[in-house]
Amino acid sequence: MTIVAPKEATLLGLARTLLLLRDHVRPNVSDATLAEALLGTRVALVGDSANLCSEQAQHALVATAMLAARSGASVHLVLPDVPLSGSQPPLRGDQLGPVLLEVLADLIPGVVGAVGVPVGGVDLAILIGDTSWSDRATRVLRLQSDAWSGAITSGSGSGGRWTDSGSPFGALAAAGLAAGEAFKAALGRLRDYAINWTAFDLLFAPTREAIVELAPARTPSPTGDLGAFDCISGGAIVQAALYALARIPGARGAVRIVEPDVSDMTNLNRNALLRRSRIGMAKAVDLAEMQLGEMRVTPIVARYDSALRSSFGQHAPSVLVGVDDIPTRWEVQAARPSWLGVGATTHYSAMASYHVSGLGCARCLHPRDEPGGAPIPTVGFVSHWAGLWLASLFARERIGARPPADKQCLYFTSLRADSPAAIWVGPVQPRADCPLKCATWK
Repeated sequence: MTIVAPKEATLLGLARTLLLLRDHVRPNVSDATLAEALLGTRVALVGDSANLCSEQAQHALVATAMLAARSGASVHLVLPDVPLSGSQPPLRGDQLGPVLLEVLADLIPGVVGAVGVPVGGVDLAILIGDTSWSDRATRVLRLQSDAWSGAITSGSGSGGRWTDSGSPFGALAAAGLAAGEAFKAALGRLRDYAINWTAFDLLFAPTREAIVELAPARTPSPTGDLGAFDCISGGAIVQAALYALARIPGARGAVRIVEPDVSDMTNLNRNALLRRSRIGMAKAVDLAEMQLGEMRVTPIVARYDSALRSSFGQHAPSVLVGVDDIPTRWEVQAARPSWLGVGATTHYSAMASYHVSGLGCARCLHPRDEPGGAPIPTVGFVSHWAGLWLASLFARERIGARPPADKQCLYFTSLRADSPAAIWVGPVQPRADCPLKCATWK
């Protein structure tokens, strides 16, 4: 496969991911060299009619394809002609293959999808359920899921037929795992430039198998009745959360999205619902114009601060926060919503927490500001995990399956999902010096 030197628009679309790669490679390595490693990665998404008749199987395939493309990989679809099933924003149309190809061509410039396996095979073939595979691939993964858990296994041996679970969460967890492995395939091309080969190999070694549970076994499937909720931010984490929530069968509700910014090219690597053709639009307005199930979206193009809070009126019963700015999280918590969920990322790790009366608040969890105006290094599958965990906490709250207090917050290192230490969960202790005095809330 011949890789053409990446153009400026492609580098801009991958800019935040390239920043992240600089944690691992020598400083004299050019952006073009880093981008060529990403762009040279070939991923095949493979499904058959028996598996893709499942709505959740399509969620897994679509999310994996888009996450891989947002990290620069070429995506090769090996699919039958099947109708698109369920709510699939930002896809538009009726047939799965054509509409997925159309959206892949509307993401990062120069990164598009194709039909069929290229000459020479692919770096990674990702099979849905028990779909068969006989072509060439350096690695083969299978995706499986149930309502709340997703898994990957290595090898082209038989898997289990995909069945509907009434929930997108397990399918999207499987997609997050697969997207991380596609990213590792690209990073293998950069090993010769690594600052520390031992650390590089430990972090980016392939994961042979892994399972991630977003809720305990036997947790009921989520309800489509999401009620009224507010989103503070329309960026990567909240978009990932809305991407998941919109895929719940019968998803409906009323949501206000507070976000001051417009989308730009550097958002394409991680904003799950953003298409390149929508660059330049206010993020909140773009989300309001999108088909997110039957959710009614009200955009508020403004920064959430004390002045806005004083004129905002009462918050919805549930509030989802995805802003990087810690004082903004404090400001939202000061309004004392009945249920507050916070999602965040740092490098390859995702965090999520919930806050209610009687438990530690968001200011107890993040008591110190971490100011900084520089662009934040990010990659799409990590934002996906933060939004997915946040959405799962909210969905569980809606069905009365709130995690216990000793599992109020979590920290997930997605690239090493095969490690027992990949997920840390724990409580948020109310701080005696918390200015919000959350220990006294009733």
